[in-house]
Amino acid sequence: MAKRITILGGGPAGYVAAIRATQLGADVTLVEKDSLGGVCTNRGCIPTKTYFHYAEALHDLHNAAKDKVFEGEISHDWLRMLRKKDTVVKRLVKGIEYLMKTNGIRVADGIGKISGVGTVEVVAKDGSSEKIEHDNLLIATGSVPRVLPIDGWSGSGVWDSTDALNTEKMPSSMIIIGGGVIGCEFAHIFATFGCKVTIIEVMENILPGFDPDIVAVITKVLAAEGVALRTGIAINKIERTAEGVVAYAGGERFEAEEILAAVGRTPTPPEGIETTGVKIERGAIVIDSKLSAGEGIYAAGDVCGDPFLAHWASAMGEIAVENMLGAGKNIDNHAIPGATFTALEIGTVGLTEPQAKEKFDEVKIGMFPYQASGRAKTASAVEGFAKVIATGDDVIVGIHIAGRGASEMLTAASLSVTHRIKIDDWRNTIIAHPTFGEILKESALDALGEALHK
Repeated sequence: MAKRITILGGGPAGYVAAIRATQLGADVTLVEKDSLGGVCTNRGCIPTKTYFHYAEALHDLHNAAKDKVFEGEISHDWLRMLRKKDTVVKRLVKGIEYLMKTNGIRVADGIGKISGVGTVEVVAKDGSSEKIEHDNLLIATGSVPRVLPIDGWSGSGVWDSTDALNTEKMPSSMIIIGGGVIGCEFAHIFATFGCKVTIIEVMENILPGFDPDIVAVITKVLAAEGVALRTGIAINKIERTAEGVVAYAGGERFEAEEILAAVGRTPTPPEGIETTGVKIERGAIVIDSKLSAGEGIYAAGDVCGDPFLAHWASAMGEIAVENMLGAGKNIDNHAIPGATFTALEIGTVGLTEPQAKEKFDEVKIGMFPYQASGRAKTASAVEGFAKVIATGDDVIVGIHIAGRGASEMLTAASLSVTHRIKIDDWRNTIIAHPTFGEILKESALDALGEALHK
């Protein structure tokens, strides 16, 4: 008899795990209270990248106008971009629904509550309910935007990322609370389309945790886009006025039409979790290296806490169900890539320079600028660099890229760090010309002082 697996949550962790489990012969029921695809597809990665695509296109048009290649007025239509975003999301959700159907996965619409050992109760929108029995349970219930205990937050109309993605009117000005990945992405999008943006970040720099060279170049480019960056201060009060919103931080007063909170996310374990003995720390489910959270219970994705990344959630979901079916795999988090789409694309994987210097006695650093790339020049995208970090014996332990195409170059970077390849492996690999990938090879060679075009 096939093993029965119930999965709570149809986001990147849940729906990918469901497919993998059916491939391995399990009988799967996936419980989802909203739309399949989770935050990433519906309210995160995909919609923001749709706007980013048009922001990049507008940037290229302005560059072409500077070169007098194109002439005439350049304008944009925010509502049309909004409709395009909605279309992209709907098509992807339909695609996931199709995958569930073709893989024979039962989707139960409703809120899943753990109601006993081996049992989940699903309550539908109409109030009806059913009980589903299983041999193993995967909790993949995701996260929600974090709310800070700031005076006036409630009732002052603070936007979260969903509000920002769905607004039909481009605000003339915006305060963004938080200068992390989400804040910097929205700052770039809104500033590109004419909004006056101010980022207020409590840490001393934007993009906390990123390699210092990445932080420096993104700070420079965002400022060039007109984004005001105020770091090292915290908002302590928010007021809604007839004209917009006022935020008080560090003894200063900031005014804007709208305010957006981009201060991270909070895990959301399912109702009934307290009856299972599963351990919760700082709101997140505690798992071991095999993704087990307790007897017959596994967890994956945002509900397990940082890092809140869709691809990491999917990888966790796959390993969780494989282990339910006897694989005995350990999750490996030494090379989790991250792609950020702000004023420049950012691709990161592995250790930052400070982390590597703390861990190893000898570290080799190689950097190569986009300015020296023929492909970058053809695209008028000469801002940025690639940085390779290696140990004393030339093993690559970190790669950080800022610039056009960084997210695509990240695939090769991830392979390098995941499989601990050496710099010579890059030397002995022929890279097509003219491509952005040449920047990555040159940065690897630069770690040995042997870059050819620097």
